[in-house]
Amino acid sequence: MNKLETITQLLVNELTDFENNVKQLGDQIERAESLRVKFDVSPIMGLISQLEEYGRREMDKRDQYLNRLERNLEQAKIYPKWAVITFMVFFGFSLCMGFYAYTLKSGLKEEKKEAFLQGERNGILHLEQFLNETPNADKLYDEWRIHKSQK
Repeated sequence: MNKLETITQLLVNELTDFENNVKQLGDQIERAESLRVKFDVSPIMGLISQLEEYGRREMDKRDQYLNRLERNLEQAKIYPKWAVITFMVFFGFSLCMGFYAYTLKSGLKEEKKEAFLQGERNGILHLEQFLNETPNADKLYDEWRIHKSQK
């Protein structure tokens, strides 16, 4: 049994050491949890404030640019008023002249036809008058006609 007592005593000693180590670990964990680490952020705060200032300046520049762009877009016109009015007047004048020319052209055909018929009547009347006033003109006309047909 001697060995059994030795093994038991070794086990008891080991368990006691283990309990002591667990207590020490618990104390160390409590101390680590209660320990507060303080970071020195003062150099970083300066950089952060510079970055914020730079961001504000850039935002102000962007806002100014956008406002100027909006004003320019509001004032921008594709064509000036005088050019639009001139174009409208010219276009209206062209339409009126086109309509006037069309009415003249359509009336001109009628007038040409009427003038041709009037000229034909006047020519026939003139020829009849000539033949009535000149007795041997019939003979001369027949000779001329025969001579022309032979050529």
